[in-house]
Amino acid sequence: MSNMFKYVKQSSKFMMEGVKSLVVGHRKLPVTRIVDCLSELKQNPETDNFMTLDPKIYRKTENLVPVMKNTFNDVYVFVVGGGSYVEYQNLMTYADQHQGKRIVYGSPNC
Repeated sequence: MSNMFKYVKQSSKFMMEGVKSLVVGHRKLPVTRIVDCLSELKQNPETDNFMTLDPKIYRKTENLVPVMKNTFNDVYVFVVGGGSYVEYQNLMTYADQHQGKRIVYGSPNC
């Protein structure tokens, strides 16, 4: 009986380690870092190639110089190629920590 107890104990230990590796904790995943930088208008090399689609930020001139002064509260995230529940949960935690942020998350496999 003691061998069976040791086996169950060892198996549950491995299972808990696997679950702990899935739980992100307080660190931000890449999609959450990108949302944070874009919605809070932070400069970051990670987001240099991203485009913000908001018609209100362009002056009515021919050169379309962006004038971004206000942060974004409504954020729509669509991940092409598949998303995950961990990314979704990380974004919802971020939204809870930043009052007024509303984030919609979607992917082809949701």
